[in-house]
Amino acid sequence: MKGPIAVTGSTGFVGRHIVKALDEAGFALRLLVRAGPRDCGFGSAETIIGGLDDEAALKQLVEGASAVIHLAGAIAAPDRATFFAVNAQGSENVAKAALTAGVERFIHVSSLAAREPQLSDYGASKRAAEDALAALGPKGLITVRPPVIYGPGDRATLPLLGQLTRRMAVIPGSRRARFSLLYVEDLAKFILARLADDAQGVCEIDDGRPRGYGWPDLLDLAATVEGRRARPVFLPQWLLEGLAWPASLLGSALNLRVPLTPGKVRELYHPDWVVSGRAPSHPHCLPFAEGFRLTIAWYREQGWLPARDGADTRRQSTKLYGENSK
Repeated sequence: MKGPIAVTGSTGFVGRHIVKALDEAGFALRLLVRAGPRDCGFGSAETIIGGLDDEAALKQLVEGASAVIHLAGAIAAPDRATFFAVNAQGSENVAKAALTAGVERFIHVSSLAAREPQLSDYGASKRAAEDALAALGPKGLITVRPPVIYGPGDRATLPLLGQLTRRMAVIPGSRRARFSLLYVEDLAKFILARLADDAQGVCEIDDGRPRGYGWPDLLDLAATVEGRRARPVFLPQWLLEGLAWPASLLGSALNLRVPLTPGKVRELYHPDWVVSGRAPSHPHCLPFAEGFRLTIAWYREQGWLPARDGADTRRQSTKLYGENSK
C-alpha cells in the first residue's frame, strides 16, 4: 500500500492495540485525534486534530490514504441522539470523506450489539452506522462485528474480569447466557490481515471456541489461573434495571455518559451473544484462559487489581500505556 493508513479511534483501548500492530508492520499512519498534541505513543504517526463532525479534518485524514480503519464511536452517551450523532452520523461522515478521496479499502469496526438493535440505543446506533455505510458503498467496505473484547489496558471489562479473581464473584448476567470473546491483540491481527485481502460484507469474529462461553465456563477457566474457583452470585435483572433507570435519567439531565443504562442491562442479560457465520480466516487466537492470565497480570502490575499473594506479577504482555498509567 502506497499511502498511509488513516485511523479513527486510535486513542481508545482497541485503537492503541491496532495502531501498535500497524506500526510494527511498517505502515505509515495518520490518526484522527480530538485534542493535541497527541501521538498515542507512536512518534512517527501523523496526527490530525478533529472529530467525526469536522469535515475539514476528515478530508485531511483520508487524502491520499490507502485504507481507512474506522474505530471511533461512543460506547456510553447521555441520550439516544448522542449515540446516533457519533456512531451513525460520524461513521457516515468518515465514509463520505473516503469516497470523495477515492480510498480503496474501508474497514469499519462495529459491534456484535448491532445484531440486536432493539436492545439498546448503542446497538441501534451501531446498526444504523452499518446500514448507512452499506448504502454509501465506500470502496472495499468490510464491517467487522467483534464480540466482547478484553485485554491489557481495558477498563470496561476490568470489573467483570476482576470478579473472577475473587472468592465470591458478583455477576451481572444470566447463568444460562452464552457469549463469544476475543483477546484484543487477536482483533488487531484480524484487522491487519484485512489490509492484505479483498474480503467484504459483514463478518462476526471471535476466538474460535464453538458455542462460545457461559459464566460457569469462565469461572472454571479462571480457576486454572487463580488456583481457586470463585463462588458466583448472579444478580437478578430486575435489580440492575431498578438502578439503571434513575442513573440514565440523571445522565440525560446532566449530559453525562452513564455506563449503566436500561439498554446496557438488556445487553448484559441477552441470552445469545455467540457469533454466527464464517469470518475470513485469521491467525490462531488465544483461548480465554491464556488471555485472562495475561490481562490479569497486566491489571495487577498497573495497580488496577490487588496483587495475589505469592503471585508473579511481572509484565506478561505488551506495554502500551506507560508505567504510570492507572
